[in-house]
Amino acid sequence: MLTVSGMSMSYRKATTPVFSEVDFTVPAGRLVPVLGSNGAGKTTLLKILCGLITPGAGSVTVQGEDVVRRPVAARAHLGVSLYPERSFSFRLTCTQNLRYYASLRNLFGAEAKREIAGLLERVGLAEYADTQFMRLSLGQRKRLGMARALLGSPFLLLLDEPTANLDTQNVARFHEIIAEHAEGGGSVLFSTHTEGDLEKATDRFLRIEDSRVLSLPKPEPEAEPVSESESVSESVSESGNVAEPKTLQEAQ
Repeated sequence: MLTVSGMSMSYRKATTPVFSEVDFTVPAGRLVPVLGSNGAGKTTLLKILCGLITPGAGSVTVQGEDVVRRPVAARAHLGVSLYPERSFSFRLTCTQNLRYYASLRNLFGAEAKREIAGLLERVGLAEYADTQFMRLSLGQRKRLGMARALLGSPFLLLLDEPTANLDTQNVARFHEIIAEHAEGGGSVLFSTHTEGDLEKATDRFLRIEDSRVLSLPKPEPEAEPVSESESVSESVSESGNVAEPKTLQEAQ
């Protein structure tokens, strides 16, 4: 479980805080979109959750491990991909980059080789395994970031705009991957500008407004308007005959 308690954060000389007294939890098996306008703090929130930024007050724990006090233990439960992706070596291939990050997860040799090959296949980059990072498109770089986040099967994925620069097919692939992760007992927080991504939420989503992080219930799907033909069909009697419309006198 991810637990955020009383978290506040301000930049030096800023007149208003980025976050003020934020509290929320993310249990196992949840998909949680994070919405907010540009500059609201979506990326900053993800950086706080993974320990790249230290909050001014409050605490963040992942699976019971404090991100600030026990960063190494906490990060063992995290898979992170921030946007734009700048943490890969441009001259190394996809496989070589992932091999380096696998070593940080204590994955080596044949085990690392199998997992890396499987993840590249999963994100649709198997044919680019030996391609240098600098030769990948923006969408392919985004998918490689997703593969790295999945290394070692962490509990919580923190993904910053993971569908940016992806075509329709790969957006669908992404949603399949995070759904499988949640079904396996993991959880996912991902920032987005797309209201349609709320449909992918398990039951709640986060919205950042005025230094607050609001945990809101997933909106109910809108009812489809009833067409004229459907209205007529409802007037069919149980015998299968269409009910004759009443005259004004009969109605009285």
